[in-house]
Amino acid sequence: MRILTVGDSFTYGDELADIQQAWPYVLQNKLSCELTNLGKPSTGNTSMVRNVVEHASNYDLIIVAWSHYARMEFADRFGIYDTWPGHRGVMFTGNVGYRMELLNYINHHHSDKYLYRQYLINILLIQHFIQHHNKKYLMLDSFGNNFDDFRLDTQIAHLIKQVDKRYYIGWLKDNMTDWTYTTSKGPHGHFLEEGHAKVAEKIYEYIRHLGWIS
Repeated sequence: MRILTVGDSFTYGDELADIQQAWPYVLQNKLSCELTNLGKPSTGNTSMVRNVVEHASNYDLIIVAWSHYARMEFADRFGIYDTWPGHRGVMFTGNVGYRMELLNYINHHHSDKYLYRQYLINILLIQHFIQHHNKKYLMLDSFGNNFDDFRLDTQIAHLIKQVDKRYYIGWLKDNMTDWTYTTSKGPHGHFLEEGHAKVAEKIYEYIRHLGWIS
C-alpha cells in the first residue's frame, strides 16, 4: 500500500525532536507501507487541495488532515505564502510591503462565514476528485472546525450534508487536538510523541473498522 498524507504542522511533526515520530510515520510502521508525507508547517487548506490533485494518482490511500478553516494560500511573482485571516501574526511575508497591506486588509475585513464555506467546498472538491479516481481516502481535522452558528446558514448546511462522513474521522465531533488534549505539548502548542502515537492509533483503528486491513 502506498499512502499520501497532506496537512499542516501537526502532520509535519513540528516541535518533535525526531520528525520520524510524526503520526504519518508511526502509521506507516503500523501498516508496513510506503509513505509520502506532504505535511508542512503553516500550510493552508488550498495548498492541500493542490497537493492532492497533483499527487493522488500515485497512491492507494490519501489522508487529508485539514487545517484551521480560515487558512488560505496566496501567491505572487515572488512565490507562495500562507496567511491566516484574523490572526495577529504575520506568516511568510518577506520584505514586500504590499503583502503586509494584504494581510492587514484580510485580518480586518474577512468574513468568517465565507471562509468556512470555502473550507467545506475544499472538502467536497477533494472528496469528489478522489472518488472519481477510485482511490481510498480519509479526512480529519487538526483543529476544531465545528461551529454551530455557521450551521444555521442555509448554504453551509447544504454543503455539510454533502460530506461523506463515512470517510471523515470525527466529522463535526472531534479532531486531533481533542484526541491529544491530555498529552504533553511543545512551547508552540503542538502535541509531541505521545500525541502523535494517539493520532496514528486512531487512524489505524479507523482503517481496520473500514475493512481495508485485516
